[in-house]
Amino acid sequence: MNLKMRKLVVFLSLLMLCSALSLPLMAEDPSSSASQGSSEASSSETSSEEASSESASDDEASPSSEGENQEEQGTSLPGDSSDSNKYSLPVDMQIQSQAIYLMNLDSGEVLQERNSQVKMQPAALTKIMTCIIALESDINLDAEKTELKTYIQNELYNIGGGQADGIVRGENLTIRDLLYAMMLQSGDSAAMMVADYISDGAPEYFFELMNNKAKEVGAMNTNFANATGLYNEASYTTAYDMAKIVEYAVQNEEFMEIVTTRTYTSQPTEMHPNGITWVSNNSMQNPSDTDYYIEGVKGVMSGSLTTTQTRNAASIATRDGYTYLLICMGAPMTAPESGERYMYNLAWLDSAKLYNWAFSSFEVKTLVEIGERFGEIPVKYNWEQDKVFLLAANKFASLVPKETTEESLEPVMDIPEYLEAPVKKGDKVGSVKLMVSGVEVGRVDLVAESNVDRSATLYYLDQVKQFCNQFIFKFLITFLIVIILAYIGLMILRNHNRRRYKYQRPRKRPSQQRINPSAPTPAPKRRQPSPSSQQRRRRPRQ
Repeated sequence: MNLKMRKLVVFLSLLMLCSALSLPLMAEDPSSSASQGSSEASSSETSSEEASSESASDDEASPSSEGENQEEQGTSLPGDSSDSNKYSLPVDMQIQSQAIYLMNLDSGEVLQERNSQVKMQPAALTKIMTCIIALESDINLDAEKTELKTYIQNELYNIGGGQADGIVRGENLTIRDLLYAMMLQSGDSAAMMVADYISDGAPEYFFELMNNKAKEVGAMNTNFANATGLYNEASYTTAYDMAKIVEYAVQNEEFMEIVTTRTYTSQPTEMHPNGITWVSNNSMQNPSDTDYYIEGVKGVMSGSLTTTQTRNAASIATRDGYTYLLICMGAPMTAPESGERYMYNLAWLDSAKLYNWAFSSFEVKTLVEIGERFGEIPVKYNWEQDKVFLLAANKFASLVPKETTEESLEPVMDIPEYLEAPVKKGDKVGSVKLMVSGVEVGRVDLVAESNVDRSATLYYLDQVKQFCNQFIFKFLITFLIVIILAYIGLMILRNHNRRRYKYQRPRKRPSQQRINPSAPTPAPKRRQPSPSSQQRRRRPRQ
């Protein structure tokens, strides 16, 4: 092995040795890395609450043409549900409707839902959207009139639709009168007359208005193919979507005035000088109907389909300052085993059970008062104060079971490991998740109770420490150490080689002068002895 090769081997060996020794220095310190990231809020748990109402908006259903079919409708059994509910219904409560959606309108809290995203036939609930389109149009409801045209009557006859009591062909009625006939008596002829008038004889345009409004209010899995709700394969909705439509509709005062009316008489007509009187067929708001009456119910609409043998009901109810919205869809009209027709409207019976459960089991309670303390948190960079107390930023009240007490409230803190001074009073630090019986009922922001100033000395010392813990700093130090050690090793090797070559280097032969063969050979010079000390020349004295 030559000299250059041996030098290279020694250098690489030293470099590998130094790199191996430097690995512990470059390893990340768990304690330091944990402290560096703790200035940000570290959540120990991720929120699992995502209302199915939000997931519905992601699954946008495009309105299909009349020949396009949808998913199989109403296939879920009454007991099956893929929806997660915060609160469970009583074990002995039997709900027959295939899909339900119960929401508190005051807080937006969804108390119960079942198959809320399953597409089903809307039936007469379609007329809710028909009424909305009419009320929001620019027509004069009391002045503008229309008549029952022959083509409408023939179409209803062909599809088996009924018509509101008293409306005959050729009779002119105001649009407002038709809306009452449509919502109180579920009049199919009245609904078609309204759609025909607003669309100027082009009902497809009216259906387009209905579907656009449905998307506008968040009913993304809904498509209307008619204004009546009579069976049509291209018509579908979900319990969730219908809740969004009803929630929007009840904000309209004229709509609420119509659906809460028990009896209405139309303006006089040529054929009815005293007008036509219609009585609401919604027994849930009829006190004299002991089988179905529900205290506090205010409309909205119900209907049935003989094709699917199911009933639907949409309603709102208010008691003791609380208002709920309820959708029941797909309640059977006949027994599944025997096919025998039920004597009662199961959609109305389910509504009564769910309303009574909600009103008797839940109430709004104040769970957190503003300024309430929720522990403390460490603070860095201050000599005198190393912690600060956390306060609730605002008051929090929520709809919870009536048996909920302060003892049953379980706060779960979502705050960082520590704070870095300076901290100002009122700064948001984190939040607290409020749990009741394992169910999250809300969150409250937490703020600092007092000011905490920063010490410049502690701060800069910590900055130096953090810099020293950074990877780039450790890398540079390690690299510098490797270079120094490699240099020292090379210098040692170089000096060693110099000494060895010094002793092993051969002596140079003297240069031979040219010899003249004719010249005599000079005699070798002899070294003269140096004079002795006695023979040395002395300096003469003066």
